[in-house]
Amino acid sequence: MSDIDDLVRNSLTDFTNGVFTSAWWGKEREAVSLFAFGYLIKHCRPGSVLYDSAQIGIEVRVPKADSLGKKAEVCKDLVIWSKPGSTCWGESEWPLAILEWKANKPQVFADDVAWLSAFSAKRPVFTGYAVCLDLKQRNFRLSCTRIQQQHVQHEWLVV
Repeated sequence: MSDIDDLVRNSLTDFTNGVFTSAWWGKEREAVSLFAFGYLIKHCRPGSVLYDSAQIGIEVRVPKADSLGKKAEVCKDLVIWSKPGSTCWGESEWPLAILEWKANKPQVFADDVAWLSAFSAKRPVFTGYAVCLDLKQRNFRLSCTRIQQQHVQHEWLVV
């Protein structure tokens, strides 16, 4: 498993366990914010793939996936860049990972998986994650689909 996979798996697991042992409730934006600032940032360490908190962006623009949409760039829920302060406006700035979230839904959103798959087609070091947080616990607490170079792993993480 890659360093980015370890980072995402561990921080999503910590987040899920934290949320479900408390009375926390929220929707997508609140979940992304709590995940980023309460859990993901704790895994930031010198010498690791996430070595600076400024690598994390919430609701930031990324280049659009080839052949999808009319806009040159689109906003994504959570982006992990290879360097602190990166944006899609720099030359050859590509995210290491994008996490697209849905909260209080019974399954991962198929459109998120399709977009991440298309985006991953020409980006060998990119990994996409479609995350679904089910606070009502219909079938799971959190489910995550992993996408890399158009290879989709449904239920890569189920907590």
